[in-house]
Amino acid sequence: MTAAALSYLFVPASRPDRYAKAIASGAHRVVIDLEDGVAVADKAAALAHVIAALEAESGSELALAASVIVRVEGPRSDRFESELAALAGLSAGARGRLAGIAVPKVEDPAALAHAIAAARADAGTGPAGAPLEVLAQIETAAGLARVGEIAAVPGLTRLAIGAADLSFDLDTELDSVTMDFAYARLVLESRIAGLLGPIASPSFELADLDRVEGDARRFRGLGLTGQFAVHPVQLAAIHAGFGPTAEQVTWARTIVDTGDGAVRVGEQMVDAPIRDRAERILAQAG
Repeated sequence: MTAAALSYLFVPASRPDRYAKAIASGAHRVVIDLEDGVAVADKAAALAHVIAALEAESGSELALAASVIVRVEGPRSDRFESELAALAGLSAGARGRLAGIAVPKVEDPAALAHAIAAARADAGTGPAGAPLEVLAQIETAAGLARVGEIAAVPGLTRLAIGAADLSFDLDTELDSVTMDFAYARLVLESRIAGLLGPIASPSFELADLDRVEGDARRFRGLGLTGQFAVHPVQLAAIHAGFGPTAEQVTWARTIVDTGDGAVRVGEQMVDAPIRDRAERILAQAG
């Protein structure tokens, strides 16, 4: 959990002119999107742009950095198989520049397992030999109902929610108890499956960054450990919202300094679970 990426910045695959800017933005991961961010008429060209950028020599203006995830179409799309095949056909050098894949609208564990097997054909590792990162987005009621099975698929790294699609499918508001329940379900199933904490859906707010940070802090309180972003301007707010506050770090240092056993610190009794939480906060703060 402490090593998990906090921010995942979307960039449309049809805009290769934005790839380098996204990589230089400070996002922990860049998600080059072949799905919702690309018009239907541009799908084929967008895939060609992604493959060309992955195959480009390191140092080239076209080359992607090692922090890039590609989001393919969902399993029900006619383009799902062809996009997986294109990624599976990458050269060894190009595969070493692909940090992972994101699979949207996951409902069937078997379809996710198929995508993972295709992405991991050959070496099965990302940059510098790291395990390939695999994200599964839950965006329908059917996916939420089977999220425990989906979380248990071998090779999955992290769950995520696509809140706009899920709230539409459930006919509920984005800011509702129903959506909080969905997030809580992903947190629980991630913990049971031994996955990193899930990723929150992006905010679409670009002007009120205090609100973006506040939302990120609320998501962190729900147990999520990262968030998608739709614009680089959101990144600092996301990082601040998901990271410990200065007050939390000060409290954690005080608790850790008390030593072992149950002791009183100010008006608070401190025992092992409280000390464990303090140590986690200090680890997350680096």
